[in-house]
Amino acid sequence: MPTYNYGDFIGDALDSILKQLRDDVEVIVLDGGSTDKTKEVVTSRLLRDARLKYYEQSYRGGIDRDIEKVVSLAGGKYCWLFSADDVMLPGAIDRVLREINSNMDIYVCEHALCDLEMNIVSRYPIFGSSVGKRFFDLAVDEHKSDYFRNALNSEAFFSFLSAPIFKKSIWDGVNISESFRGTCWIVAGRLLSAFSGGIKILYLNDVYLYKREGNDSFSNGSLVNRCKIGIQNFQMVAHQIFGKESEEALHIRRVLRRDIPLLTLLAAKLRAANQPQIEDVDLLNALVKQHYSDFGFGNWAKFLIFHLSAPMILGILSRLKDDIKNIRNKCEFGRVK
Repeated sequence: MPTYNYGDFIGDALDSILKQLRDDVEVIVLDGGSTDKTKEVVTSRLLRDARLKYYEQSYRGGIDRDIEKVVSLAGGKYCWLFSADDVMLPGAIDRVLREINSNMDIYVCEHALCDLEMNIVSRYPIFGSSVGKRFFDLAVDEHKSDYFRNALNSEAFFSFLSAPIFKKSIWDGVNISESFRGTCWIVAGRLLSAFSGGIKILYLNDVYLYKREGNDSFSNGSLVNRCKIGIQNFQMVAHQIFGKESEEALHIRRVLRRDIPLLTLLAAKLRAANQPQIEDVDLLNALVKQHYSDFGFGNWAKFLIFHLSAPMILGILSRLKDDIKNIRNKCEFGRVK
């Protein structure tokens, strides 16, 4: 569990894990230079459970290097990276321990999306409903093609820290580009780099944890910067591993367009108009061009809609949307009352 200034959340994350630990499981926290109460929260749990290990850095290493460091500290055969603000469901560890008896290289689990207060919003399936729990041998062309074609979002390609459970030997056995460090996608970079070896993946189509939304620590308050991380950085990793014109990269770009829809880009355009000191409109325009560069009417239409949408109209629509939401919430409150 890498963490930086998640003192308000890491206690809940650790409590959800520690109460279901077994003796053959260790929990490692790497504190990447937190300046909040993280150390105090973790230390209070160290006193109760010796299977929890805490490593503290005096500097901020950055998410990619901190992830690599915390995996290097692990002594187990398998690693399950876990976000310091997520919550593991009861029984999840026992379920994973049963699954890893099948000796796959990577297991991919699902989560339920929650709001900042951990109220459940929805399930977030990684593959289409026709897939179900499924084994993929990426040494088999048909399996590999099915894996990429059935992906619904970038979590199939390890964009979410808590989704993959992987053999440490797979992680250690790949050579990655130095350019991957600093992208925020080191997990994707390492695990996708292992695909050429024909690894075996088991998709566990069930919810193993709750993911806390609305707690992004990567964007530095800029929606455009968050879009850059999701579009430019992830595409760079995919293109370096598979080649820009490959079928694999094509599907990764496809799911990224689902992850970052047109409405998000329009919201970024409105923010760039209202807060030009924070949001870089030139960068946003370049990202939109890159996002919709693949051939197809849908991509062309969305690119055109983005550029034809005036910020003033977007502002009116945004306020209208907020008004409708407020009215709906008042109506819901009235019915509950």
